[in-house]
Amino acid sequence: MAQAQLPHLRQELQILTAPRGDDGAPQWFIFDPVRNAFHTIGEKGLRLLKQWTAGPIEQMMQSLAHEDLTETDILAMSDFLYAQQLTIEPPGGKTSLFADREAAKRRPFYEILIHRYLFFRIPLFAPDKFLRSVYPFLSPLFTKWTLVITALIGVIGLYFALGQWDQFIRTFWHFFTLEGLVFYVLALAVIKSLHELGHAFMAHHFGARVPTLGVAFLVMFPILYTDTTDAWRLLDKRQRLLIDSGGIIVEIIIACLSLCLWAFLPDGPMRSLAFFAATTSWAFSLLVNLNPCMRFDGYYIISDMFGLKNLQKTGFDLGRWKMREVLFDLRAPKPGPEDGPRLIGLLSYAYTTWVYRFFLFIGIALLVHHMFPKAIGIILFSVEIIFFIIRPIWAELKNWWSLRMDILPRLRARFTLLFFFLFVLFLIWPFSYHIDAPARIEPSEHTDIFPPRAAEIIEIHVQNGMDVKTGDPLFTLSSPSLDFEISQVKDRIALLDAQIARQNSNLQERRSGTTLDDERRREQAALDGLIIEQDKLIIRAPQNGRMSDISSTLHKDRMVMNTQSLARISSQASIKMLALAPEDDAGRILPNAKIKFIANDPALPAIKMQLSHQAPTARAVIYEEELTSLRGGKIAVQPETEQGLIPVNPVYEIRADILPSNDHYQAYSSGRTIGGLVKIKGPREAYVVRIGRQVLRVLIREGDF
Repeated sequence: MAQAQLPHLRQELQILTAPRGDDGAPQWFIFDPVRNAFHTIGEKGLRLLKQWTAGPIEQMMQSLAHEDLTETDILAMSDFLYAQQLTIEPPGGKTSLFADREAAKRRPFYEILIHRYLFFRIPLFAPDKFLRSVYPFLSPLFTKWTLVITALIGVIGLYFALGQWDQFIRTFWHFFTLEGLVFYVLALAVIKSLHELGHAFMAHHFGARVPTLGVAFLVMFPILYTDTTDAWRLLDKRQRLLIDSGGIIVEIIIACLSLCLWAFLPDGPMRSLAFFAATTSWAFSLLVNLNPCMRFDGYYIISDMFGLKNLQKTGFDLGRWKMREVLFDLRAPKPGPEDGPRLIGLLSYAYTTWVYRFFLFIGIALLVHHMFPKAIGIILFSVEIIFFIIRPIWAELKNWWSLRMDILPRLRARFTLLFFFLFVLFLIWPFSYHIDAPARIEPSEHTDIFPPRAAEIIEIHVQNGMDVKTGDPLFTLSSPSLDFEISQVKDRIALLDAQIARQNSNLQERRSGTTLDDERRREQAALDGLIIEQDKLIIRAPQNGRMSDISSTLHKDRMVMNTQSLARISSQASIKMLALAPEDDAGRILPNAKIKFIANDPALPAIKMQLSHQAPTARAVIYEEELTSLRGGKIAVQPETEQGLIPVNPVYEIRADILPSNDHYQAYSSGRTIGGLVKIKGPREAYVVRIGRQVLRVLIREGDF
């Protein structure tokens, strides 16, 4: 059997002391200067590298004769070094392994395309030379006095801002001009550039190299980035934390200076920029950069604060392990030594990040859907959902399938599978057959009573719930203005009568007799009209029915306008029900379907009826305001327009008549409108069918090019 051949190591590799591991054990870095990559090894790995001898493994075994290292350890280290591209040739000298490794690393073109348009980096320049040239001028700023003076300036600026708070807040509106928008974009670019230079100068201050400063594109949105990977070599955790926080520190310093500067600048774009830098910029930076669920500043701050070099990988591994243990009780070894509060923190981080990324990827999918033309947007939306949501879930399910022989014997796993089976059964079993819709009951025929003109109430003859007959007096009103007009007309008629009586006394008045008679007839006609209008102030019932909707605010001597409804008379022949069914359920309503109306008033009994009419098309406008979201109803409507209330989602009108023969007719025959909910009996339907129909509807809508 041929001896295994150990590969030669690359000559430029460096061994550096690394911070201690999570368990307190010493660690070292293998630093690859070509790729600017750090690879962590432990005490055993260091001993192997010190004795590393290329060639037959037997030679190295002899040099390790007095060590507690085995051939397996050597081969594992050889595979690790080759996998990380730290060797000159593959183990055993098989150059074909290079091609195999590159082929394995090569991802399909569609995966590269998907990831590239979502996120890619463009290195701009190596800033080390610039940092070395500028740092001597900035080095005095890297002291505690800088923070003390900055904080003092910030307090002074806050004092000035509070003294002019209204004016300070109004500064924001300058951004809603074209000039303000241009200054805003430029200021944002400058501040974010200084943010990245904050990381770079802080790293340079502590002796870490900054190989690259560039721009990354997240869903085509540019974001500056600084490569501070070399900070890993720093043993002092405080130094690494300051490098991680360098950008935020710079923005807070800018905010303090800008807050103080705002008080001394005149109104205009520059003052608006000072306001932006003092408020919006750093607040937004804290909100985004301190988010540990993404690989921004907050992620690295938490990693260094708790000494977790692979926070995300460690958290995700523990999250998957805990999830499998809870579901299946596999009793698998825990991936890592974490325990107690540290374990709880990592699990919380993992699950929080999963939930956050779930909604983030859905948001990105919606964003790309709207950014691109409709046909391309649908494809990209589907790809986002498949690759970043469905595929990880499918990968975990495949892992469960591979563990099925370990899962099935477990009692907890059987309960989990039973619960899953019942859940699937719940989705596919046709439980749902009632269709719910907001509704109201009102009289089939009713008349609203309005005063003929602005008038004063003299007497109210009726009350709510009273039955009246045609011609019965309802309200007696009086109009002082009408009484005044009548008295004026009577005075003019009396004057004309006197003139007509004297018309025979002289020739001139006899000649004007015809004119006086015509004028008298006109005044009499006007008087007759006014008396008829006065008679109308005694408002009488226009039909048989029951009184309702008489406001408790109506009383004797109160003035009412002609646009104010006084009461309603409702016919007792029948009452009707009107409901507005959502589009999703309208197609399931059968002719002559059974309906149950449940009133909002719990004192009223449920009443049964039968469908009499269903509109073939959706309502364009909603007139029943009490059923809409504006009055606490369930139908969402757009803000009121000239056309009326327009429903956000289509609704279909459903009607049913309720005859006096109905058992609970009397309870609803008060004449008033009664709101409630109807349950319409329809064919049974599984929830999965409803979900599928909704998805299909969206696809058809979005596919309509």
